Amino acid sequence: MYDLAIDLGTTGCRSILFDEKLHLIADEYREYGLITPREKWVEQDAELWWSLTVKTAKAVLEKAGVSGKLVRGISISSQGITIVPVDETMHPLYNALSWLDVRAEEQVREIETHISFRELFTLTGKRNDSAYTLPKLLWLRENKPEIFARARYFLMPMDFLIGKLTGKAVTDHSMASGTIYYDIRNHRWSERVMNLFGIPQEKLPSLCWSGENVGTVLPEVAAQIGVSEACVVAVGAQDQKCAALGAGLEDGTMTVSLGTAAAVEKLWTEAKTEGDTRIGWSSYVRKGTWVTEGVLNTAASVLRWLRDTLFPGESYDTINLEAAEAMERSSSLLCYPYLNGPSSPDNYPESDGCFYGVNLATKRGDFAMAVMEGVAFQLRILLEAMDAYGSVNHLVLFGGGSKSDLWCRIIANVTGMEITVPETSEAAAAGAAILSGIACGAYSREEPPCIPAKTTYLPERDKQEHYEEKYRKYRNIERKLWNEQNEIY
Repeated sequence: MYDLAIDLGTTGCRSILFDEKLHLIADEYREYGLITPREKWVEQDAELWWSLTVKTAKAVLEKAGVSGKLVRGISISSQGITIVPVDETMHPLYNALSWLDVRAEEQVREIETHISFRELFTLTGKRNDSAYTLPKLLWLRENKPEIFARARYFLMPMDFLIGKLTGKAVTDHSMASGTIYYDIRNHRWSERVMNLFGIPQEKLPSLCWSGENVGTVLPEVAAQIGVSEACVVAVGAQDQKCAALGAGLEDGTMTVSLGTAAAVEKLWTEAKTEGDTRIGWSSYVRKGTWVTEGVLNTAASVLRWLRDTLFPGESYDTINLEAAEAMERSSSLLCYPYLNGPSSPDNYPESDGCFYGVNLATKRGDFAMAVMEGVAFQLRILLEAMDAYGSVNHLVLFGGGSKSDLWCRIIANVTGMEITVPETSEAAAAGAAILSGIACGAYSREEPPCIPAKTTYLPERDKQEHYEEKYRKYRNIERKLWNEQNEIY
């Protein structure tokens, strides 16, 4: 039997077929664009999400040569926060407002007048920010009142696909965590926030746990995709939470998605949202569990930028080789990879990308080495802010950056953690496949499987000592470049 995972990202949809041992059998990908009618506006056509889901799901079965009757379940790994108003037939009434859309700045200020930053964070685990869903809903109500009134539901991307597959409006707790109208400690929609801002609860999807059985695929949809009408649809999760599940997040083990951005996940059995507000909180895929998520806005994307700028037409193998040569020369060049603005936990408001320590002996390989080390230093900063040291000794690293043996070794030495790289980088889709298997009764919710490991990297004592000194220097210079007054020294 097989599980079909739908991975609905920001700019594309991928369908992946997994067998019962979580081996990737086949995958199919289609891209879609972002709609940017004005500055700060970023929208998407939700119907395109659906049409490409159908196309990729059908195509992946054909590519694998697998009968749709052998697909026991479908689940979804999805971008979060994005919101679309739909009618009772799940037809969109307006373009989806992407998580990248930050038009609702006025609504953020409105929220601040009703509930304090501290109270909102303690209640929801999130900062008041225009990227989240509540400001977007307030914008819709104020600027598109007829659409707000007509909407039967306000759905996030995963919810929308489940609605199309089953006709039911449900979401999971990890997706709900990105709305800032979700009570994170009690795992429910926040009546206080909804009452403060006039959000009708009947327009919100029902809350379910990831891996719950929503029902079977609608007959007409089963015919479109080519699966059996008995195929189960499982509640999925936000993509980083799916990825953490697939990679094997547990006590003592954290997960790191080293893709375009980097996301670091840590498991908790208590939501301590009354404390540090630098790192956001989310419900996880099981009741009574939460995660903190640290984000570096640009990670592997910095290396790609470097390739296009200094290594045009050359491969990542060349970059790795020249970076290794720079390490042998003990290059002192430092990189602060803020190429897309501030990242957690420090969130320096005026931060930009910066290379520090260039001299006449600097070669392009030094820049490559500095990028890899700079991202590794930022990961360590996140680990420290997330209270990893003393309770965690193992990181599972996946995503495009994990394909670099050199980068993995640097991260192991900078963080002092054992690093494991799984056999497939498609951890989010694997997490969705696990949730499908849980809904079908094939896997245990308490002890789910994870992707088999491919490679392990251990810290090297001599390299750790070198990086300990370099890390202290890195942090000292960073504080001078972006101090609390944003004053450049």
